[in-house]
Amino acid sequence: MLPPDRIKLHEYYFRPFLSQAVIQERVTELGNELNARLAAGNPSFVIMLKGAFIFAADLLRASRLGGEVSFVRTSSYVGTETGGEVKLLLPPEESLVRDKDVVLVEDIVDSGLTMQAFLPKLRELGPRSVTLVTLLHKPEAQRADIPVDLVGFTIPPKFVVGYGLDYDGLGRHLPALYQLEETY
Repeated sequence: MLPPDRIKLHEYYFRPFLSQAVIQERVTELGNELNARLAAGNPSFVIMLKGAFIFAADLLRASRLGGEVSFVRTSSYVGTETGGEVKLLLPPEESLVRDKDVVLVEDIVDSGLTMQAFLPKLRELGPRSVTLVTLLHKPEAQRADIPVDLVGFTIPPKFVVGYGLDYDGLGRHLPALYQLEETY
């Protein structure tokens, strides 16, 4: 079955951007890269909710690494734009971070403000190392200087949904990524 060529979420329309096959191929490559970097250890995965949960599950399987999983929840988006203020709603578990090689899994690094606010809080918990892995990176939209260790896809500064990312709670279930249509 072919994916739809256009979807509607609330008042907006989205068109296909990255297919499920392309995403899975890249996630496998990222998993192999993580395995090569961290195979000697037992890393702890810190997953940024809600958007990164699907990517994280696929990445953990692709990496073939063991280790514990912890979840963090922040909020910064208002509609289709980042609001600039980052709220930490669910902090990481200290016991899963202290003296561990942490793999921080993010769905998208857009402005970089979420990571700018969160990384110091994570480092206060005393990890041995932090490897930031993101499915998507929008360098043209980035306002904070955040080093990203592994990037799935570099994309233009357009709003996307699917594969865990949403618009106002909708679209996370889509196996591919869809980009907001230009409005004229």
